[in-house]
This record gives sequence, structure tokens and C-alpha cells, in this order.
Amino acid sequence: MAGLNVSLSFFFATFVLCQAARRACKALLPAGAYASFAREAVGAAQLGACCLEMRMLAELGPWAGGFGPDLLLTLLTLLFLVHGATCDGAAANPTVSLQDFLLAEASGPRTLLKLAAQGLGVRAACALTRLYWAWELCDLHVLQNLLDPHCSSPLRTPVSHGALVEGAGAFFLHLTLLRLRNSLPAYRVPAVALLATVTTHTGMVLAVLLYHGRLPRLFQRNLLYSQKNKYRTPRGKPAPGPRDTQTPAEGCRSREPGRGGAGQPLPGSR
Repeated sequence: MAGLNVSLSFFFATFVLCQAARRACKALLPAGAYASFAREAVGAAQLGACCLEMRMLAELGPWAGGFGPDLLLTLLTLLFLVHGATCDGAAANPTVSLQDFLLAEASGPRTLLKLAAQGLGVRAACALTRLYWAWELCDLHVLQNLLDPHCSSPLRTPVSHGALVEGAGAFFLHLTLLRLRNSLPAYRVPAVALLATVTTHTGMVLAVLLYHGRLPRLFQRNLLYSQKNKYRTPRGKPAPGPRDTQTPAEGCRSREPGRGGAGQPLPGSR
């Protein structure tokens, strides 16, 4: 678990450093410059650095660190929750900035400024993360440094299938953002974090959801299937009616000598 502790320390340090940078920029820069450039640069750096470290955990953790998918999914959801709560309204995503431009909520120059800031933030995130990996504080970072010079595509599927999955994920993400854009952050941030987690592991999450009807880590109630009582009532004889019930005394009287069942005379008796 040393690799996980090192990664958690990296996430914590990234959030603290970016939060300090936001406060410094907000105090030193005009409001327009902060909202259009500095906030987007810091937000993209924060999100980019966390995503790079998270991708390393997802690729090397299962076979080098023994991390299961439940741990990775939980960690990914927590990262999106913290990012959504600390980004101070930054898009930190080029497609979200372009969406605001198409909705006529941002001018062309301001959109270009945001895109430039996001690109600068991602470059800073790459430099910061590679510097942290170079310290080789855990075995996972040692392996990452060994594999880093061998450039390869992170896409582990055919291009057509990968484009379809990425397009579907982007579609649902932006549809959710449009639907919740006027909602309170207390509702919007968890919804976006959960959706981002689901779209990142689409096939696995859907398989668990369809098989169990719920995600046991997140929901206790079955979301898809109706609950059935696991204690079944044993099948037996039907309950006796009013005419079939009799007291023990009546049962004894019905078997008196010279009487048949139900108080009828015995055959041959007078």
C-alpha cells in the first residue's frame, strides 16, 4: 500500500498548491483576468495532474500494487468531488468552454483566452507530475519512469470503438451539465462526479448494475429489480374452516361406543 499512500500524498499536495495559487491570483489580478485566465489555468493544472496520477494507478496498480476496481472507482469519484468543490467555477475543459461559446455566453476572444489558459495549465500539470515521478518515492513511480520513454497510445481498443465510447461519454457529460447548470453545487458536483466515474468505466459499471440491480458500494436499495422476500411460506394444507374445527371434548364425544364417525350409528346397530 506504499504506492497508494504516495499517490494520496500527491493528490493532497496538488489540491493545496492549487488552492494557494487561486488565492494569490485572486488577490493580485483583476477580476476579469482571474476569471478568464488564471482560474482556468489553475483548474486545468489541478485536474490534469490528478488525472495523470490516477491513470498511472489504473494502469499499473492492478498488477503491481494489487488495487481492485472498487478502490480505483472510489478514489476517482472522490477526486472529482474534491475538484468540483475547489475549482471555483472554472471549466478546466476545452469542450465546456466551447459549449459556452456556442450558447453565446462567452465571446470569441474570451473563449480563446480560456483555451490558452487550459493548455498552459495542462503543460504545467505534466511538468509537475513528471517531476514527482522522478523522485521515485514508490515502486509504481519507478515502473512508470521505466515505461515512460516507450511512448504508446493509451487507447486499448480499435480507434472506431474508442471514438464511439469517447463520443458517448462526452455526450452524456455535456447533457448532464446542460441539465444541471442552474442547480445548486451540492447537487451538480456529485452528479457530475458520479457520471464521470461511470463513463470512465462504462462496461464494468453497467455489468455490475445489470447483474445486481445496484452498485453495492454506493446504493443499498435495488435500483432496477423489485425486492423479493427470501423467506417463503412453506406450502401446506389449507387452514381448517369453521365447520372443520372442533374442541377435544367434542372429538371424544364423537367416538362414543355405538357411535360412528360424526355421530352416525354403526352398521347393524338398532
